[in-house]
Amino acid sequence: MVTLEEAKIHCRVMPEQTDFDGEIQIALDAAVDHLKSIDIDMDADPLPPALKQAVLLLVAHFFENKEAVAYDRPMYVTPLGVTRLIAPYREVSL
Repeated sequence: MVTLEEAKIHCRVMPEQTDFDGEIQIALDAAVDHLKSIDIDMDADPLPPALKQAVLLLVAHFFENKEAVAYDRPMYVTPLGVTRLIAPYREVSL
């Protein structure tokens, strides 16, 4: 499990600052939901460090890139490393 406080710190938002709590919580929920949707078991407690890092990378990506298209800066798809971090934990079904 990744907490809101951990996600805020990863996004460089001070824990006592609450302005972005809702937005970061939505990004956190979306990151976990995304990983579950591609057959990653997110129920482990504690979460393996690689999966925790993948969640945090996705949260920061969603928090920083709120638009599908940006004209003033480059846009990135899945943050570098997420695919490799989750690979050992992905359940493959045929």
